[in-house]
Amino acid sequence: MALSLLTSVFLGALPGCTFLALQKNVEIYEQHVRLSGQLRNPSQQGKPVIVLLYQMRNKKKRILTYHIYHRSDRFQFSVMPGQYFLAAFEDANQDLIFQDSEWAVHYGSPSGISVKPDQSQLNLDLLLLPPGNTVLEKFPNLASPATQGKFGLSKLRFGEIVNFEDSRFTKEKGQLGLWEPLRFMKQVGGGLYLLEQFDPKKIPVLFIHGAGGSPHSWAPIIEQMDREAYQPWLFSYASGLYLDDVTQLLRQAMSQMYLSYKFKKPIIVAHSMGGLIARAAVNLAIQKGRKHEIPLLIITISTPWGGHQGAQNALDYSPIGIIPSWVDLAPGSPFQKKLFETQLPPTVPHYLFFSYKGGRNLFSNVRNDGAVSLASQLVMKVQNSAQKTLGFNEGHTRILASEEMIAEFNEILKNFRKK
Repeated sequence: MALSLLTSVFLGALPGCTFLALQKNVEIYEQHVRLSGQLRNPSQQGKPVIVLLYQMRNKKKRILTYHIYHRSDRFQFSVMPGQYFLAAFEDANQDLIFQDSEWAVHYGSPSGISVKPDQSQLNLDLLLLPPGNTVLEKFPNLASPATQGKFGLSKLRFGEIVNFEDSRFTKEKGQLGLWEPLRFMKQVGGGLYLLEQFDPKKIPVLFIHGAGGSPHSWAPIIEQMDREAYQPWLFSYASGLYLDDVTQLLRQAMSQMYLSYKFKKPIIVAHSMGGLIARAAVNLAIQKGRKHEIPLLIITISTPWGGHQGAQNALDYSPIGIIPSWVDLAPGSPFQKKLFETQLPPTVPHYLFFSYKGGRNLFSNVRNDGAVSLASQLVMKVQNSAQKTLGFNEGHTRILASEEMIAEFNEILKNFRKK
């Protein structure tokens, strides 16, 4: 998270076209409403359930997106006003394809679910029925990248193999994700990417960038990793979105990867705002009791656990639209308070890295690393629950290329692998 991205609003460093684009993005984003309810699966097989969202457009019904759940749970989609249908099935053989022998349900016939502006649908009940009681419309293999690319809400990719030179990972794309998150999701997309074919013998290390960042920022660390022992995964997202929405995207990505690869001992490494997302996703997994989704190791780097005063100032004084993630970054936000309501179990060690090379914070005149204050990075609740706290004389973004930090990082990974 670069401080300039927050202060430029007040200093007039951004062109007028960016102001207008931000306003348009926020206006559209705020029109989204929640389509939510309870998923119930009486089957005793204990297999993942896939919930599909259809939209009616031009008198044709098409799959818009889907979510994977590993037990009876509340499901949720963020949608624009319109006509929708829901379907769900227990993926008994875990191939992301519906078979007539699987428990299923279809919801919304014949006219669909009418979602109106400012009127979320929050009390839907999806009760799966035994095989033979529900006929689902034909749909393609959900594991296919080609199928995923046809979904209308966003270009999501789970498991695609890429390299750091990918045009989706440039600095410009990272800033687009902050200032125009909906345009980013529509034109660039997001998801979870691999740098090599999945290898069950290697430990997956999931990297989550911060506000305005991109997966490319992890290159210095990954270049010095032991690639014979670990496989890097890159999470890409629009950092201007509400952090709850990003957390759900991460949950969906990890669910799909688990369904595909049955990975073990994952590690999450997150920078800046990404640390908040990582902790929220881990909390969600703990709350739901999904042990297979809980990472066994977390490393956060320069994370604003106590929020960012620049975000609060933007909320108070910005003459243009408000970037949604600023709401969650403002000190004392409901999102931040929720982070500490769930305790990490002993099986999930958290290593807290912080950076302190900087001056005084432009907004509050306190010590910082050039972007985030030390007080925010070192919230006592986080320190108390951390396995170890390590400080580095580096700036907020420079720390990602610090030889000293990378050496400590690799040592932690090596010790974790021996356990």
